[in-house]
Amino acid sequence: MLGLEHLPGNDALKVSLRTALHRRFPQAVLLSGPEGCGESDWAHTIAAALLCTGSGEHPCMTCASCRKMAHQTHPDFIVIDEGDSEIKVDTARRIREEAAILPNDGERKVFWIAHADRMNSSAQNALLKVLEEPPRYVFFLLTACQPGALLQTIRSRCTLYQLEPPHTTPIDTPELLEPARIFLSALARGEEYGMLLGANGLAKANKATFQQAMTILCTAVRDAALVSSGCPPLLPALATETRALAGALTTAKLLALYDHFSLLSRRAEVNASAPIQCAVLAAGAYQIGYAPRLDTSTSKLLNKNGGNTI
Repeated sequence: MLGLEHLPGNDALKVSLRTALHRRFPQAVLLSGPEGCGESDWAHTIAAALLCTGSGEHPCMTCASCRKMAHQTHPDFIVIDEGDSEIKVDTARRIREEAAILPNDGERKVFWIAHADRMNSSAQNALLKVLEEPPRYVFFLLTACQPGALLQTIRSRCTLYQLEPPHTTPIDTPELLEPARIFLSALARGEEYGMLLGANGLAKANKATFQQAMTILCTAVRDAALVSSGCPPLLPALATETRALAGALTTAKLLALYDHFSLLSRRAEVNASAPIQCAVLAAGAYQIGYAPRLDTSTSKLLNKNGGNTI
C-alpha cells in the first residue's frame, strides 16, 4: 500500500483528495481512468486514508488500521471485484445489506466496487438509494474505465475524480497536438467535416502513435469535464479547445466521448486499419455530441466494420 505522495502523477488530484480528507470527504466517489492508470492502488490508498486513525496526514502508514490495510486484513474495507464478469443485482443487494451493519473496528466502513461500469442496470438501480443516502459511517469508492457506461443517476450521486492516462504524456508527442486541435475545435463547433479533417491527420499513424493520439483526446475531454470545478488542465496547450468543449457539450456527452476514444485505443491493439479508425473516430464523436437520437452507438459503429478487425 502506498501513501498519496508515492502514487505516480495526478498532482492536481492529490491536492483535491488531501483537501477533501481534511474537510468533508464525499461518501460516494467515482474514480475513473483508462486501463492501466493504477485505479486499484488509488482505491486502496483512498480507503486507507478514510480508515486511518493516526495523526497528521492520512494514511499515516503506522496506525493499527493502516497496518491492517497493508496486510489486506481490515474488516471494514469491503472489496467487490467480479473481474470480467457482470455485476448483478444480487451483489448490489448484498452491498446494501452489508452497508446497514455498523463497522467492526472503527467509525467508518469503505466499500470498493471495482469495474463498476460492469454493473448491469438492475444492480445500479438497486444501489441508487444507498448511494444517495448512505449511513453516516459508509463510504463508497467506485472505479471504472468507462464511466459513461454507468447510469446518469449513478454518476450524479458520485463525486468524480479523474486519473491521468498511463501512456506517454502528450507533451512528448507535440506533432499530434495539431490534428487534435483541429479535431477538438471542430467538435466544439459541431462541424463533422472539420472533425474528419482532424481525424485524417492520423490516417498514416502506426498503432503506438494512434494510441497516443487517443490519450491526448481522452485527456482533453477530461479537462473539459472538469472546467467548472476549477481543476487545472492536464493539457494546457489545448486549454482553449477544452474550454470550448465544456461550453458546447454536457458532462454526460464528454464522458461518452472519453469512452469512445478509449475504445478506439483498445481496438488499435488488434492492428485495426488506421483510415477506418479515423472515420469511426470522427463519425462516432459527431453522433455522441450532436445526434443523440440516432441509434448509432460507438459499439455498433465498430461492429459494422467487423468487430475486432476494423
